[in-house]
Amino acid sequence: MQQHSEARTEFIAGVRDFVPLIMGIVPFGLICGAAALAAGLTPWQAFSMNWIIFTGSAQIITSQLYGSGAPLLVIIATATIMNLRFMIYATSIGPSLRTLNRKWQVLLAYMMTDQAYALGLMRYMEKGDPRHRHWYLFGISFAIWLCWQLAGLAGILLGSLIPSGWSMDFILPLTFIAVVVPVITRPAMLHAALAGGIASVALNLPLKLNLIAATGVGILAGLASEKLWKKN
Repeated sequence: MQQHSEARTEFIAGVRDFVPLIMGIVPFGLICGAAALAAGLTPWQAFSMNWIIFTGSAQIITSQLYGSGAPLLVIIATATIMNLRFMIYATSIGPSLRTLNRKWQVLLAYMMTDQAYALGLMRYMEKGDPRHRHWYLFGISFAIWLCWQLAGLAGILLGSLIPSGWSMDFILPLTFIAVVVPVITRPAMLHAALAGGIASVALNLPLKLNLIAATGVGILAGLASEKLWKKN
């Protein structure tokens, strides 16, 4: 009985921590749904992207490439490259999920998002018994998934009413800033964030590879800072 209570508490905490993210997820989902429809996809195809791909950046680029008549192989390769960051997320949070059965691991892997990863990792870093914290990760992940599906569906149904001037120029950075800032609790994290941010702007690589390279720069900077900090 106590286990059920702890699992429920973690799940509710995850859903509660999702609430501040709504302001960034809903507009993003609306635009992704509308963009897929504008690119020539049918409403069913556009909605299928929401739960098959389930990542905004890849959905936007997929819609753009499809609308421009790009070959299927190019679309798949580009979307895959843009999502390589999830391999890094898996390497980071994976050890905390090793004790779970395969069904749980597959479910949480499918629902993993940038926001769920950052807040879930913070939850696992907190003191206390971590046995039920996968329920926190599931709570926030499920809430994000459901919100994304509804926002995308609304974008598809109301696509013609969404102003063409809407863009991700401010929505995406603000969303990620809100997620990243609470995670920066040590100097090494700050150095990693600064190095990665500067590298993502300074590097100019094709197919958005500057983002992947910047991630590597941030990791190296964080590791170097951590070692130097321990020595001192």
